[in-house]
Amino acid sequence: MESIILVGFMGSGKTIVSAVLGEKLSCPVIDTDVAIEEKHKKKIPAIFQMEGEKVFRTYESDILFNLPKEDAIIATGGGIVKSEQNRVWLRKHGTVVHLHTSWEETVKRLASDTDRPLWNNEMDQKCALYKERQPLYEEVSDFTVTTNGKTPESIAKEIIALIKID
Repeated sequence: MESIILVGFMGSGKTIVSAVLGEKLSCPVIDTDVAIEEKHKKKIPAIFQMEGEKVFRTYESDILFNLPKEDAIIATGGGIVKSEQNRVWLRKHGTVVHLHTSWEETVKRLASDTDRPLWNNEMDQKCALYKERQPLYEEVSDFTVTTNGKTPESIAKEIIALIKID
């Protein structure tokens, strides 16, 4: 089976849905944000603060290009689609599923989240970022699943049905 790669904005459920998919499909789960933190021995907010977003995006691409192309479930960071080279890689490797969450739902889910560097911006900046990234997620995706009002379990089942995994 090609690796299943989840993309989407912050708070769309990539991490939790990847865990459910991994369990259902008996596949290893790789979260690119966790992989970056483990490799660089720093939390993402610390990387942003000490090294900047540009360096973080370099780390993100490095992790992406070394991911397994088969038999894995991969949860990506929300900004992985910013880089053209990342989008090219995503289109070529694995089955990409965009977890789409409405702006209103995203705001609700992330209301008390302080661990995401880009979520600490002003609301109009966050909304602009959301709008900027949506077409990029669509560009790389084989499938889109809307997550509003759904459980991680039901989202995982929907993905399995879309991809037609027995």
